[in-house]
Amino acid sequence: MSEYEDDYIAAGLYEPEMADGVARLELFDYLIDEFGASIPELVQAQEDGGLLSFAAFRSLNAGRTRFTFAEAAASAGVDYEFAVQVWRCAGFPEPRQYERKFGPQDVEMFQLFGALTPFMDRDRVFELVRTVGEAVGRVADAEVALMRSNVEAPLATEHKYVDVARTYVQVAEELFPRIADSLDNLHRHHLQAVGRRYSDVSAPTSTLNVVQLAVGFGDLAGYTGLWESLQPDQLALMLSTFEATTGDVIAAAGANVVKRIGDAVMFVTNAPGVACGLALELLEQCAAAGLPKLRVGLAFGDVMVRQGDFYGATVNLAARLVASAEAGTALADKALYDRLASVRNNYTFLPAGNYNLSGFIDPVEAFQLLRP
Repeated sequence: MSEYEDDYIAAGLYEPEMADGVARLELFDYLIDEFGASIPELVQAQEDGGLLSFAAFRSLNAGRTRFTFAEAAASAGVDYEFAVQVWRCAGFPEPRQYERKFGPQDVEMFQLFGALTPFMDRDRVFELVRTVGEAVGRVADAEVALMRSNVEAPLATEHKYVDVARTYVQVAEELFPRIADSLDNLHRHHLQAVGRRYSDVSAPTSTLNVVQLAVGFGDLAGYTGLWESLQPDQLALMLSTFEATTGDVIAAAGANVVKRIGDAVMFVTNAPGVACGLALELLEQCAAAGLPKLRVGLAFGDVMVRQGDFYGATVNLAARLVASAEAGTALADKALYDRLASVRNNYTFLPAGNYNLSGFIDPVEAFQLLRP
């Protein structure tokens, strides 16, 4: 029995005949007694579907409700419109005028991006913010999805609502700060790795940052049809296996994962020979992992690197080749063949004919990669 039970009933939060009534009362009392929640806040959280994470977000936002957006921008010494554009590029909607949801950390962030403007124009600063915002957004998406499926789902099924809330608070207070430290550490390592990608081949600098790279795409053949034949848990396991297998193989080769789109992975390396050996290793390891057959497309040439992504005819060619490859095979373009055909290595080339590819006026000569 809760001393606030009548208040919960009056607010529409609780009815005595609810199957999970006892668990709901326990959760409401926990949020009020431990985190100072008010009845209106609980009503709003219930409407938003955020009762179980209410306490965690209160912990995350501690100390971050000092300023309105305009006050944070003024404290940082940047003009309001610049701060708004930074906020939008980071992936957030227009800030509400009188909402106090900003703290000293936001002031420091605006100061940082403002400090970059003497070195580059504002549009380049906004490009960087957009890239960082998208990357961090993906990390946050992954964290929330993992927590919902591995913590909330099993406990909520048993009506252990307070256990969910307590676990979320523990993660918010103890683990998330360490994740932030790990992101800083990984960022430093990635800066060195990307720097070596340029220095190892003495890549000349240019205003458009064009460099010669081998670009590869790999995707699972018949993936679309699997949505009709597999259960969601089977699909989740398959995707986890695909991501783990391809990620391990690409990293072991010294190449870099650019992005993933469902059943596809894009990778780059400045070493054409590494790309060819990597393509065959991907085919073999995905098959060994029991995955549907993989197909790979490779191309080598000039690539423009911009905002953490890669652009140009070389990228387009690799994407078209993977779409043309048979399941379980890898197709490479003529540029790779010309550079490597005479090299004795753990792969060889077999002429695969000419392909009429979308976006390319002339037929494109391609070669199948094989083990010797």
